[in-house]
Amino acid sequence: MKKKKYSAPVFAFLYFQILIILLVLLLRAEKGSLELWINNYHTTPFDFFFKNITYLGDGIIVLAPTVILLFVRYSYSILLAWATLIHMVIVVLCKRILFSGMPRPAEYLADIPFYTVPGVSVHHWNSFPSGHTASAFMLACVLAMIFSKKIWPQIILLLIAVLIGFSRVYLMQHFFMDVLAGSLVGVWSAFAARVITLSFFSSKKYKRSLYPKRKVILQDLGQTRASEYNSDPALSAVKR
Repeated sequence: MKKKKYSAPVFAFLYFQILIILLVLLLRAEKGSLELWINNYHTTPFDFFFKNITYLGDGIIVLAPTVILLFVRYSYSILLAWATLIHMVIVVLCKRILFSGMPRPAEYLADIPFYTVPGVSVHHWNSFPSGHTASAFMLACVLAMIFSKKIWPQIILLLIAVLIGFSRVYLMQHFFMDVLAGSLVGVWSAFAARVITLSFFSSKKYKRSLYPKRKVILQDLGQTRASEYNSDPALSAVKR
């Protein structure tokens, strides 16, 4: 088993830099103050952008890449499936049991007037952690692992995940702490799935896919032509 396989080095390095910066800011700021400060800087283009990009954090989005990866390599799809399962269990456990009823910004800041984006239904409870952020970072991290040898795809995937996480604060659906925790859940789930995949699903049969490889197709084509050549009397006579 190669230790560096599916490591997503660029994604992981940049993510932890962002994580440290956000932690420092949160330690210095009162809960809700950063969210209210951002709430003062709404614009129509930003409203439209963050209102729509936040949907990329819906859990249902993961289904499409899971199926698509089956046509690339089974192990990739298995990696994503395990990461999805792990992060879903953690998010549900936290929201419904460990931190059930934790107020969201709309409830915690109910006595303070703030702007809400038109068309967005603001939720009030089960704030911690952010499920959308967890899903976004989990999917981005898994894909970054698949593209672990390429720098720019990892950077772009991280940027998209950060924007989705920020959208949850911009829309006043979550606090920064919820987003930070959600990102940790997502990234940790991806790396936990990596361990499982490399430990139990790294044999050659999991390197195949539903889409036949070109090499196999060419081999079959060569065998077919050889069979036709041998079965044709005229070609056989020329060969002799």
